[in-house]
Amino acid sequence: MMKSANKGVLLSDLYRLVHDEQQAVHHQLMTTWARPLQEKLKKGITQGFIRLEHGFESDTLWVYPDDTESRFREGDLLCLHQGEVLEPLCRELTFEFEEDDRWLLRGNRVATVFDDYAGGVCYADPDAMDLTGFYEQALEEIGTSTAGKKILLPLFSGELDIAFDEADMAEAIDIARAEGYNDRQAEAVGWAHGARHVACIQGPPGTGKTRVLALIARLAVARGERILMTSHTHMAINNALNKIHEEGVPVVKVGRATQRNGLDDAIPNFETLDSWEERPTDGHVVGAPPFATCTSRLADYLFDTILFDEASQITIPLALMAMRKGGRFIFIGDQRQLPPVLLSRSVLDKEAHSVFSRLTAREAEHLVMLDETYRMNRWLADWPSRAFYGGALRAVGKNRERNLNLRNIPPRFSAALAGESPAVFIPTPDTSTRAKNRKEAELVADLCAAIVAGGLPLAGIGIVSPYRAQGRLLRNLLAGRFGHAAARQVVADTVERMQGQERELVILSLATGDKTFLSAVAGFFFQPERLNVSITRAMTKLIVIGPEDIPIPDDDETIRQWMASYLDMIGHCRRVVL
Repeated sequence: MMKSANKGVLLSDLYRLVHDEQQAVHHQLMTTWARPLQEKLKKGITQGFIRLEHGFESDTLWVYPDDTESRFREGDLLCLHQGEVLEPLCRELTFEFEEDDRWLLRGNRVATVFDDYAGGVCYADPDAMDLTGFYEQALEEIGTSTAGKKILLPLFSGELDIAFDEADMAEAIDIARAEGYNDRQAEAVGWAHGARHVACIQGPPGTGKTRVLALIARLAVARGERILMTSHTHMAINNALNKIHEEGVPVVKVGRATQRNGLDDAIPNFETLDSWEERPTDGHVVGAPPFATCTSRLADYLFDTILFDEASQITIPLALMAMRKGGRFIFIGDQRQLPPVLLSRSVLDKEAHSVFSRLTAREAEHLVMLDETYRMNRWLADWPSRAFYGGALRAVGKNRERNLNLRNIPPRFSAALAGESPAVFIPTPDTSTRAKNRKEAELVADLCAAIVAGGLPLAGIGIVSPYRAQGRLLRNLLAGRFGHAAARQVVADTVERMQGQERELVILSLATGDKTFLSAVAGFFFQPERLNVSITRAMTKLIVIGPEDIPIPDDDETIRQWMASYLDMIGHCRRVVL
C-alpha cells in the first residue's frame, strides 16, 4: 500500500502545478493586454468590431467584425472593451460561432455590456478564466475519498496492482475479430473490456483508434455500464460520440447547444444530465468535458467507466477531475503526438505532464499500440514509423500502394506534384522571414491552383503551419484566388487545429527563414510531436516548404536531436526548387 507521505507529495505537486499554471496564464494575459492597441490589431492579437447588438438569448450578443482579421477561433475566450482593455465592457465571453458577417458571443455578464456601451467601434482581446477552484475541488475530493486513496493516487504513483479479467478479454477479442478488426485493434478492445481499473491504447495516425473506442463503449454498455466519454475539447468529444452512436449505443451530449459543432443531429443534447428524461436505467454513454463534473451538469452523477479520447493532450489534474467520478479508466491517445499546452515550468516538468505520457512512461503492462495505419500510403508512413514508432507502424488497406495522380500539371510544378514522389521538400523562397512568409504563402496558393486544375478538389487539400499569422495570410490569399466560399473547403490552420484530420494532399508551410528567429523558437518549431502531427495528415502526397540551412546549437543536446530529426525528415523527401 502506498505510504501516506507519498500520497501527500503527489497531491502537493498537483496543487502546485494547478497554481503555477494559473499564475503563468495570468502573467501572459497581462503582458498581452499591455501592448499598444494598434500593434495588437496589426498582429491579429485584437479584433475590432464596428458595432454590437443584443443576441437571441439574454446571455448572448452579436458583434460585427471590421476589416481586420484576428487569430480568434470558435471556443476562444474574449475580453470586450472600447479601447482600454483594463476597463472592459465584459470579460470571459465565449466566441461561440461565426455567421456571415457577425460573431455570437456568450457570457454570464452580457446583460451589463449595454449599460456602458454607447455605440460605435469596440475591440476584443484574448481572455482567460480562472478554473483553479474546480481543480482544487477535484483534488480535495481525491485526497479524502476511498477511491482516491485506494485507486487514483496509487495508480499515478505506479503502485496500483494492474489486473484484467481474462474471460472478458477473450470474449471482446473474439467479437472484435469477428467484426473485421485487425489483431492489434482486437487486442486493444480486449484489454479495455477486461481491465479492472485501467487500460491505455496508443493510436498512431490513421490506425482506427476512434473505431476501437466505439466498440469498447458498445461492449461496456451491453453489460450495463454507464460511461462518461470525455476529452480536452468539445470537438474531440463530439467526434467520439458520433462513432459510438453509429454502433447503436444510447448516447447523449451534455453542454450548451452551441457546443455541438460537428455532432450528429440524431444525438440529443441537454444542458444537464437531469434533462435527459429518456435516459436508460442501465448502460449508456454521456459526452461532456471534465469540468462538467464540477457543475450542475454532472456533479451528482457517478459512472462505471471514464473513457478518454486524445488523452495525450489531457493534463493529470484535468484527467483526475473526471476520474474521481468513475471506477474504470480507458485512455486512448498517442504520446508521440501533441502534448498538453502548459505555460508554467511546473514541478511535474521533470516527469510526463500529460496523463497518457505519465501512465505509459515505463514499460506499461496496461498499454497496447495499434500498429496498422489506413491513412498514409507506405512511402509516407515509412519515415514517421522509423522516427516515432520504432519501425512498428505499417501502412495497410486501400491506400498502401496508392499515389496521387494529377492531370495536366503545369511545367513549373511537374516535379513537385509528380505522383511518383509522395513526399517533396521545397526550400522556402524567403530566408528573411519570421512567423509570416508572403512569398511562401503565394507559392502555396499557386500550388493549390495547379492541384485543383490537375483534378483534386479543394476539399482534398490541407495546409498546416506552425503560426496563426501564416495561416491567416494563407486563408486570405486562397479567398482571393478561389473566392471565400470555395476557399473554406481548404483547411489552412495550425498544427493544433489539424490533429485528428486527414487530407489527400497536405502542404506544410513552415514560414520561418530567419536563422536568428529560428534559434529563438527552436523548442517550439522543431518539437518532434508537432512535426509528427504535421506530416501524418496526408494520405498520398506531402509537400514541405521550409528552411534547410538551420542553426545547430552547441549547448542544447535535446534541440540538436530535434533538429537532426527535422533534417532527416526533409532528407527523406524529394528536394525541388521552385
